[in-house]
Amino acid sequence: MPDLVAIPNVELVRVGVHEISTGTWTVERADLTDAVEASRAGIVRDPVVKLGHSGMGDAAPALGRVTNLRVAQGGDLLLADFRDVPRSVAALMPKAWPQRSVEGLVNFTDTAGRTWRFVLTAVALLGAEMPGVDGLADVGALYGIDVAATRVVLAAHRGTSDCTRAVAVAAARRRRTHRLTTYPKG
Repeated sequence: MPDLVAIPNVELVRVGVHEISTGTWTVERADLTDAVEASRAGIVRDPVVKLGHSGMGDAAPALGRVTNLRVAQGGDLLLADFRDVPRSVAALMPKAWPQRSVEGLVNFTDTAGRTWRFVLTAVALLGAEMPGVDGLADVGALYGIDVAATRVVLAAHRGTSDCTRAVAVAAARRRRTHRLTTYPKG
């Protein structure tokens, strides 16, 4: 049985205007409540936790699931729990991937014809890249992951290999030398 853990109360998105990799993204309370309702309605599968936005492409492993979406701080903050995260990944998060960035669909129309303002599809763990949404707590500070335990896990694994209509958004910060990404229409 794999050694998996849960990380509760992960801050994902704040209400505000954010400069992200796909342009300016204005997030309102209604976007966050729609994300919660879409998740509860099962509009898409549970979002996955992954390394970076591009990573290994379609060969990238899911490093956990994003569950229990909810709003906090009067509707200004989207929270979730990460489930089924490999313990070794969780142990590395405070130093290797202290930030995160959401991916999702804006103005997504489902098969019943309802348009959702925002549907969360993934959360990318970020290391060197800055997130587009400012003000989210670092993983280690917020979740109390034991940094000393990280050293133990690293020592144990040293030398091993187990170490419809919508606009897609990826919320990592836009670079000055930003490369444009195009998404297929349809």
